[in-house]
Amino acid sequence: MDKKGADAMKCALCGGEFKDKIIIFDQPWGDELYRFENVPAKVCSQCGEVWLSGEVAQEIDRIIEKHEKPIKYERVPVFSLKK
Repeated sequence: MDKKGADAMKCALCGGEFKDKIIIFDQPWGDELYRFENVPAKVCSQCGEVWLSGEVAQEIDRIIEKHEKPIKYERVPVFSLKK
């Protein structure tokens, strides 16, 4: 898909227009959660739906499967709404 065709992508959920952005992307994998920074993505300007190219998605999978060393760790608080 050429650059012009990629810019014209419409969101399958709401029909909004996708815009190129650099995002933080969280990927659940089994019982783990992995966070990726500086991820090139397309984000719907109306509903916020995120679309990753096949190359980006494959790179995320490769990093997780190879257990690469992260650049940092973050602590994440966990809450339960179950009473």
